[in-house]
This record gives sequence, structure tokens and C-alpha cells, in this order.
Amino acid sequence: MTLTIEVSKGQVLSVEFMNGETEYRQGIEFLVDKRKGQVEINGELLTAPVLWVDTAPKTVVVKCLPKKANGQINVWNVWNYTGEDRIDAWIGNAGMHVEQINDKTFILHCSNGIGDFDLNDLSVKVTLT
Repeated sequence: MTLTIEVSKGQVLSVEFMNGETEYRQGIEFLVDKRKGQVEINGELLTAPVLWVDTAPKTVVVKCLPKKANGQINVWNVWNYTGEDRIDAWIGNAGMHVEQINDKTFILHCSNGIGDFDLNDLSVKVTLT
């Protein structure tokens, strides 16, 4: 259900949306050290940001800021019904297959929780730099 990566303070993730254009809004959410840490995106410090396929750039740089020198970042898929504010995750037929390309690059094949389990609902490449 989530990708967990060990990170050090200031380490950067490159996040690239590969697909995710469905009838439901698709995105990914980040969490560092169970809300004790933050990420920085475009100079803004955030605790649990969501990047949406329809509004985020194709590639986003995410700077990891764990509370201590080292920590963990978790990444998972989210979705919502077009026009609704509620964000859904971890319910219904939600799931994720993590394809590890090498020790720093992962492709997340995600199924939203709506309808049949479908790992083609959203694909995101995450690279640790």
C-alpha cells in the first residue's frame, strides 16, 4: 500500500507522473516520519502534501526533511471523485505494486479503490538522488 524509503535530511526525490488520466482524479501523498518531518516543494514546507496528476508538473522535486538526520518517507496513491474535496486512499480495491528498477529508482503501479483492481490507474516514477 505504500513505498517506504530511508532518507537523510535534505535528500531529494524526483517524482515523475507517467500516467494517471482516468475519470477519477489521481495523485500521490507523502509523509515523513509519521508527520514529525516535512518535505519542501518549490520552497514551501509541507507536512502531508498531495500531488495531483491534473495540476502538478509532470516532474516534481521533493526535498526530504526528517526530524532527525535520517528518517523515512512514505509515498502512496490517493484519488477523489471529480468535483469533491474528500481524498480517498487505502480503501476498496486500492493497492500498489512497487517495481524496483535499481536501489534508487522505483515505479509505483497504483490501483485506486474504485471498481476492479487495476494497476494501470496511476504510474509514478520515484528516484532518490
